[in-house]
Amino acid sequence: MDLSPAQEAVLKKVRARVSHRLTFSKTTEPRGFLASELLGPAIPDAFQDGAVQAGEWQQTPEFCMNGQVLEEPTEQHWLAHFLSMAINEAVHEALEHFQVDGKPYLNPHGKNEALIYIHVNELAAQLAELAEEEESA
Repeated sequence: MDLSPAQEAVLKKVRARVSHRLTFSKTTEPRGFLASELLGPAIPDAFQDGAVQAGEWQQTPEFCMNGQVLEEPTEQHWLAHFLSMAINEAVHEALEHFQVDGKPYLNPHGKNEALIYIHVNELAAQLAELAEEEESA
């Protein structure tokens, strides 16, 4: 990519402010899905070097409300729900680890927490549709 000197200067300034230390690897202990939880080994803490936090994610299936199943869930419903939990957790962790000046650029625990989940759930639903299309092809 050819950048002008002014563009290079902006890039250098931004790069100096940003850190992203999240990595993904295959764990020897597989994650486990329950109806409303994704369980697994501890994961690195974004805010304390060397610290870990519980590798858990909780999320009510979209086909449930107030603990009641609204419709008969199919295998595709469960697959879409499990995908949504995995993507929500991954985005949440990525947002915690993507920091500018030592703070999350977009804090997943901040004022936009509910909007983040709405957007990630929309993405997960679209990806589940793609997976179903690919599977049926």
